[in-house]
Amino acid sequence: MLCYSHAGKDLEELRQRIRQNPTARAGDFLLAEKDGVAVGTTTSLSMTLWARGGPVPCQGVAWVGTIKTHRRRTEKGDGIATQLMRETLRKAREREQIVSALMPFRGSFYEHFGYGFVERRSKWTLPLSVLPHGSFEGTRFYRPDDLQELAHFRQRVVERGQCDIARPIDVWKYQLKARMDAGFVVVDRPLKDGPIHGFLCFEHEMVDDKDHLRVMQINYEDIAALQRQLHFLASLRDQYHSVSVALPVDLPLNWLLRETQLPHRTVNHDHAQLRQDTRMQIRVLDHKRFIEAMHLPTNHQGRVTVGVQEIEGAESRFQVDISEGRGAMSPATSSPDFICRDRVWAAIVCGDLPATRAVQLGLAAAEDLRAAQRLDIFSIGPAPFCHEYF
Repeated sequence: MLCYSHAGKDLEELRQRIRQNPTARAGDFLLAEKDGVAVGTTTSLSMTLWARGGPVPCQGVAWVGTIKTHRRRTEKGDGIATQLMRETLRKAREREQIVSALMPFRGSFYEHFGYGFVERRSKWTLPLSVLPHGSFEGTRFYRPDDLQELAHFRQRVVERGQCDIARPIDVWKYQLKARMDAGFVVVDRPLKDGPIHGFLCFEHEMVDDKDHLRVMQINYEDIAALQRQLHFLASLRDQYHSVSVALPVDLPLNWLLRETQLPHRTVNHDHAQLRQDTRMQIRVLDHKRFIEAMHLPTNHQGRVTVGVQEIEGAESRFQVDISEGRGAMSPATSSPDFICRDRVWAAIVCGDLPATRAVQLGLAAAEDLRAAQRLDIFSIGPAPFCHEYF
């Protein structure tokens, strides 16, 4: 409460969130103390991130804070938050987690610890009048007997995506209760015992004195399922004016709308609005296990020596051999063909930033551009997008 809240009255709500949310467990909370008083905290979650079809043990870093009376002070040469983050990363390595991920308030602070942005999100604001009309047969409100199939559906989507995080069943129960208390949850399940093809959670809010829907969570099995969700939302146009939803950056949603224009000038007709933001940052802690977990395109092969300049001052130098849809990593002593900083490497190996573009932007160096071209394999496939928030 002393770190994050605007008033002491928020203490009880925070206490309940900590006790009830099953994402964090005993041993996940870190406190920094001075003279017996808690002055800072972080939370170190244990999660599973999926990278190109492979599961990766992941640390989720949350609730990083220093109490308001102790910010921008130095203790033993470092600030409290800096010491907390170093200890948090040590905890990840102790747990043998391959990556550490977070969703920052200020990304530049975490870049000092080697975290790079790997996720760009398209945030769409859509008047319901521009949504396509059509059938949404099979769309209905969530029922408790949907839980197991909903979890199976979501896991299928996670495994096909990139840098998404699996959700355990106890977290599902907690999240669904929260979503249904705040709004509504609907599923796309045409047959009672059949598969779920999509789900979305939405809440009401007032925007410019008009009723607006905010989609909090959305998943769909394919574009046909996404279109049914759009048809459902369009059917609510007598009750709501518009809807906002965050989607992967590689989905050109405007092509599915009745009005495909994203105006370059002021117009009077209804149209979509698009804003892009960045959210998840990742630090790769074990390059070998991360690369070797992925399933890559089978029609690419090659070898490249990579140098990653770690924030602590050392250089991780390794050789990547790509063949038959897998990458193998081994230590290297020869000069690297491709070199970049750890925060840039995170964006490259997660697929958000092609290696060749990193070279063009001056974020990486390669004496022969063909080395960077071999690493572009990591950017083939869905763009990184995480449906979880922590």
